[in-house]
Amino acid sequence: MNKIDALKKKKHLSYGDIAKSTGLTTAYICMLAKGQKTNPSKDTMEKIAAALDETVIEVFYPDFKKQLINQ
Repeated sequence: MNKIDALKKKKHLSYGDIAKSTGLTTAYICMLAKGQKTNPSKDTMEKIAAALDETVIEVFYPDFKKQLINQ
């Protein structure tokens, strides 16, 4: 699962704020955050990560990051 919702809340952003920064629709970002849409493109992941001021790995692959740190 991605961390869009957690990071959005932590940074006091709305789905609308992220949508404005990325050029994506609010509905699409919400569906990604809730797991209703999966497999976003690389470009989409990069845009959302940039809007959240995070890396793609931090937003979309947090479990992978934990595995890297624990090695």
